[in-house]
Amino acid sequence: MHVKVLAAAAACAVFSMAANAALVEYTSRAAFDAAYSNRKTIDWSVFGPAGTIISTPDQRMTNGIMVGVGSSQGVLARHDEGTDFTSDFMPGEHLLTDAGSQSDTFIVRFGNPIAGFGVQIEPDALSGPWTGSIDLFDSSDVNIGHITIGGTRGTAEDGSSPFYGLVLDTANLSYAMFWVDNPEIFPGKSGSLALGPMEVVAGVPEAPGLLLAGSGLLLLGAWSRRRQGLVK
Repeated sequence: MHVKVLAAAAACAVFSMAANAALVEYTSRAAFDAAYSNRKTIDWSVFGPAGTIISTPDQRMTNGIMVGVGSSQGVLARHDEGTDFTSDFMPGEHLLTDAGSQSDTFIVRFGNPIAGFGVQIEPDALSGPWTGSIDLFDSSDVNIGHITIGGTRGTAEDGSSPFYGLVLDTANLSYAMFWVDNPEIFPGKSGSLALGPMEVVAGVPEAPGLLLAGSGLLLLGAWSRRRQGLVK
């Protein structure tokens, strides 16, 4: 009877963890990279060398992924850290930026829905402490995820730009919208930011909660069999 109660509790844990696993967030690149070995890199240099002004919307194929970019002002830009951009990205990294247009939106769209991505972010022009957000949308324009972001923008060029990984338990992410809060611009937020190379998780990942709970059920089963053997 005690075994049955434990089994029921474990089964509830499986459903509970599965229900809470809709969006997994990472602020550590190392943890994100370790969790998703099947990730693919979007190198923004596919849109041109440093200094290129990108007329949006535009889309390119890179590393087997069709990626599109867009902004309300119709332009984004390509910069390289240490060449024509100075912040906290690593020197030489290929960046996608707002082009100084103070665009109301900064959108990255995927040709085929993905499960998630990881990327470093900095404001394009603001210095010092900053905050912002990332919103995720499916193909029906339904918001399926939202997180707040922030950090302190400097000029260290040491790779310390804040990293954010967002992975869903289904591959239904069609596009992401990035914001930074900018009190100098009405209504206070804009797409005035820069993205480092983006790591994409294309397929549906294993749910960590289910894996953990599954391991617990296996251990529970082994304990039950051992207990039954002792009773005989």
